[in-house]
Amino acid sequence: MTDLPTLTIRGLRADDWTALYTLFCNEAVLLHISDLPYLSEESFRERVNNPPASVHTLIAELMLPSGRERVVGAAWIKVSEHRQRHLAQLMLVIQPELRGGEIEDSLLRATLALADDWLALRRIETMVFPPDDAHVTLLQQHGFVHEATMRRYIVRGGEYADAWLLARLRPEAVAGEREETP
Repeated sequence: MTDLPTLTIRGLRADDWTALYTLFCNEAVLLHISDLPYLSEESFRERVNNPPASVHTLIAELMLPSGRERVVGAAWIKVSEHRQRHLAQLMLVIQPELRGGEIEDSLLRATLALADDWLALRRIETMVFPPDDAHVTLLQQHGFVHEATMRRYIVRGGEYADAWLLARLRPEAVAGEREETP
């Protein structure tokens, strides 16, 4: 028998909103997302339990040695609608002490597999708020590249802060473009 927790990546369940609400109330998590803080429990529950059809959610859950389950992260892919159905926005949220580690890597790999193999997305974009070197390094290891810096994009701690746009093309799409180039 092992004392190590077991990681499960799964879809969203109706009872996940409480663990996600706790995660989103963590001030260290709020620094890495563009959502407004301090949503009411009711509005957060409604948002999590009734997502639009274009939003796909994966949950990272640890089975602790005690037998309890603990939600430690989530990833959302929001597919663009209408003419840009090849494009999606990625948001990855994880417990601060797990950022840049194996659990975040596993959640990102599962999310990219969903995007590539099931949703047939060609391009995925995400926002990063510097300095977040561990997260940027993780994204770059999975094919994301820094495409733009948006100056004074968001207010953090009462001051304007920059944001980086990172994007990833599906590997097969990049390979196909290279073959077509004369």
